[in-house]
Amino acid sequence: MATAALRTIVAQVVGTVLVSTLAIQCAGGSRSTLALQIAAAVVGGFVAVAAGRWGRSPGLGAARVLLGVTFAVEVYVLLVGVPMEGVRRWIALGPIQLHPASLLVPLAAWIAARRLDGIAAALLAGLFLVLAAQPDAASVLALTLGVAIGMITTRETRRGVAALALLGVACSAYAFTRHDPLPAVAHVERVIVNAFAVSPSVGILAALAMAVLPLAMVWRRRSPETLALACVWTGFALANLLGNYPAPVIGAGASPMLGWLLSIGLAYVARDKADLRADARDRNG
Repeated sequence: MATAALRTIVAQVVGTVLVSTLAIQCAGGSRSTLALQIAAAVVGGFVAVAAGRWGRSPGLGAARVLLGVTFAVEVYVLLVGVPMEGVRRWIALGPIQLHPASLLVPLAAWIAARRLDGIAAALLAGLFLVLAAQPDAASVLALTLGVAIGMITTRETRRGVAALALLGVACSAYAFTRHDPLPAVAHVERVIVNAFAVSPSVGILAALAMAVLPLAMVWRRRSPETLALACVWTGFALANLLGNYPAPVIGAGASPMLGWLLSIGLAYVARDKADLRADARDRNG
């Protein structure tokens, strides 16, 4: 990774974590909430470095397996995840509740930008339907935008991407129009508004930090993969403005922080000669 890009990314990550903790504190978050946010940032930092340094572009078979696992996990969440007023979006790991889609949706969009055939497209279609059924409009919107960018950047699979994007739009409309019984949490969904009420300067910084979350994926290069990841985080941020969904990374929550940092690592996975040869083999059948 180029030194200038690395410095920019590190500065954005550190600044975002600092702004997040300030905003959560202003919005009434507890010390344990702040500690969990910081712990997620530390763990996520290691995940980002590991993904960026040792990650490799998946072959077609590996891409199908990863998408299959993603689909299976979200089906598990739908069927036996933690229920809250009839909504199932979380799984419990001891005292911590995780939102798997915050990590799996960016991964799915990243894979789709690299490897997309009929089987992969079918798994993505299933993922759209399961996320809509949970219902998780924020994740559906994020995945829709992450996949839809492929209509512009991936000529070989444009028709398949267009069909998936249309399905995503329909699933987003369904999920957003369903009644969401969950109340907004002051330091999660309404963290920016509440932080602004206590300290306008912190509120403005929090809003700016959330708006530029997608830039962390495109500082070094713009490719179908990095643009897909950037669009995913644009979708998560937009959902906070459109409905009662968490302010990603800025609001309290370990999963969005982990997912954002994982996305940064995935954005800078090296494409070596072996990856390029694999791409050529896949295109040639």
